[in-house]
Amino acid sequence: MASQSTVVEKPSLAKLFAGDVGAALIAGIAVTPVISAVDRALAENASGKMKLWPSFFNSFKEMGTAPIKFLKSPQFFWVWATYGGTYMGVNMIKSVCKVTDTDTKLPVFGTSFCVNTTLCIMKDRAFAQLYGTKAAQKVPLGSYGAWFGRDIVSMACIFTLPPIVGKQIAEYTGSEKNGYYVAQFGLPLILQTVTTPIHLLGYDIYNNPGNTAAQRIAFMGKDYFSNVGVRIIRMAPPWSIGTIGNTTLRNKFHGTEGFE
Repeated sequence: MASQSTVVEKPSLAKLFAGDVGAALIAGIAVTPVISAVDRALAENASGKMKLWPSFFNSFKEMGTAPIKFLKSPQFFWVWATYGGTYMGVNMIKSVCKVTDTDTKLPVFGTSFCVNTTLCIMKDRAFAQLYGTKAAQKVPLGSYGAWFGRDIVSMACIFTLPPIVGKQIAEYTGSEKNGYYVAQFGLPLILQTVTTPIHLLGYDIYNNPGNTAAQRIAFMGKDYFSNVGVRIIRMAPPWSIGTIGNTTLRNKFHGTEGFE
């Protein structure tokens, strides 16, 4: 008697998208408070409006005393839109790749780069204008260029490398799952030693358009370790904890396992 092959029916794209959106929105909300506090602190410190750490803790004070006001604020909206939108874009392109049997590496990198870069630059522009010491003005192309360069490096590292590195270090961590966790948590934090000065350069170009190259280098080196430290605090929620949370929620909503 001839054996019959089992055909595995793929889930509908609409059902996958529902899980993608739900996971992204929840993960985005979860990481927004810390990210928004750091981004505001960096913007206010760069403009001279307020020192780094006082601004950081002031944001949490405002969140605690007026949580509804915070949820309605541009500070909350821009960060939630940036990271919820990025998770959503990555989740959805992964689902499309799953249904179409397409390798995820290039589509995920392209989607994460385009979505995150667009939203992040819009958010950085808004924060520069909101938390500067002068009236909001047009953001120079140089600022956009600095933030664009930062995001090229970031997206290549954050969404593309962890699954690859995780497999490579699995023999040291005991499993591919643990390897993924180590890579996804560690790589974005190490990256801040490089991308923090580039991020601040964009603010310096906006706040001090007449600065010389030497002055810009001095600005990027000023408070280097404090700025890198606060950026590490800032990057852990969206790209280490948040990305793991988004992936875990997405798998739960899809009823699957894995760390692709």
